[in-house]
Order: sequence, then structure tokens, then C-alpha cells
Amino acid sequence: MNTNPNNDAHERTRKLIALAGPEASSAADRLFDQRSSNAWLAAHLETCAACRGFAENAAETIQGLRAIPIAAERSLVSITQMRVRRRALELQRQRERIRMVSVTCIAVTLGALLSTVALWRGFEWLGARAQLASSVWQVGFLVFCVMPALVAGIVLLAKETHLADHTGSYRG
Repeated sequence: MNTNPNNDAHERTRKLIALAGPEASSAADRLFDQRSSNAWLAAHLETCAACRGFAENAAETIQGLRAIPIAAERSLVSITQMRVRRRALELQRQRERIRMVSVTCIAVTLGALLSTVALWRGFEWLGARAQLASSVWQVGFLVFCVMPALVAGIVLLAKETHLADHTGSYRG
């Protein structure tokens, strides 16, 4: 392993030059590190002719590559446009579904709250009319509220078991 600090500085310089493209400058979370790295890079390039030459060669290579015209075939362009439009449509539909699910969840939550309050009052009223202890009608309320979830769970487990028996394997 080479532990020469001078070689580490040259290696760091090459990495910073290689990463100095638009990808590195768009990372907002590393802005402070980038500023300090840019200051270090500028100071190093002032004192190191080899690294300065590397930076100049990299800049010339990038300019040369940008000067090369790249043309795509019409079929590639049209297929790409079609796929981009399809993906945009998928994303729009996904946003609409998420919005619909959100609205539905809010409506179900409000409905559950209102019906729970109404059921509580109803069980309270029935308990008072039947002259039951409050613990009795409260247990009845809990059983009544938990029963639909228990029944649904049992039905889903039975359905999964039924599917596993008929297909020979479990599909989750």
C-alpha cells in the first residue's frame, strides 16, 4: 500500500477533476464539502504542474467530446418519446391513485370515529336502560368493535389455507 501523502494528494486531485462535472455540482447536500474541495483543488493546481496538465487535458477531452455531434435515428427518438409519455402517464395515474387512497383513508377514518362515538353512546344508553354495570356494556362494546376484524382475519386465513391446499404451495 502506498502511503506517500504526495501521491494521495495527486490521486485526490484526479478524483476531484473527474467528479467536477454537472453530477458533482448538483449534489446540494455536499455543497460545503465541494467548496472546501474546490479551494483545495485550486491551491494544489497552482503548485503542481502534473496535476494542472491533467486538468487541462481533461477539460480539452470534455470539450472535444461535446463538439462531436450525436444523432439518433428517428425510430429511436420515437420509441423513446413513446416510453417517456407512457411513463409520465403511469406516474400521473399513480399520483391520482395515491390521492384517491388518501381521500378514502380520511373518509374512512372520519366515518370510523363518528360511528365509534355513536356506538359508544348507544352501548352506554343500552347499558343504562338494562341497568348493567359499566364494565359489562364496555366489554360488549369492545367485542362488537373487534368482531369484524376477527371475522375478516379468520376468513382471510381460511382463504389462504384453501388456496395453499389447492395449489400445493403457499402464495403470499
